[in-house]
Amino acid sequence: MMKKGVFLTFVFISILVLTGCSKSSAYRTADAIEKGDITVTPSDVHNLERFEQFLQSISKQQEDTIRVTSYTLEGDPIFMDLHYDGENIQYAYDNTNDAFGGQDKGIKTEICTGITSKGKVNGEIEYYIAGCSDNMDYSLFQVDDR
Repeated sequence: MMKKGVFLTFVFISILVLTGCSKSSAYRTADAIEKGDITVTPSDVHNLERFEQFLQSISKQQEDTIRVTSYTLEGDPIFMDLHYDGENIQYAYDNTNDAFGGQDKGIKTEICTGITSKGKVNGEIEYYIAGCSDNMDYSLFQVDDR
């Protein structure tokens, strides 16, 4: 009887530790906003002024780096890192933290030439990384047309 109680206590404590560790290592929305990420949640975009600064850096051919962090409905972060070197944008898409990412989980990198918007749809502007080495454009985020 005593062994069963000790075993159940051990299992309970192990679950608490594992749950606590997984939540503490998560990249929370508040942390992303504080670090200056352009943070995209299902309801809002934060640090948009930082994105506008990045666009200005591109127009002036000045080196700059940003991170766009979008969150799934479940709260998992997806990272898009963009580094402009004065000529091209090194783009990295990382969905390794997306629990429901399916078989396409991983980090994909591309060399791209610019950022564009593809018009206003339903009162929103969608920004894309464009001119990529695989001849694809990739959506960065949508924002309300202000």
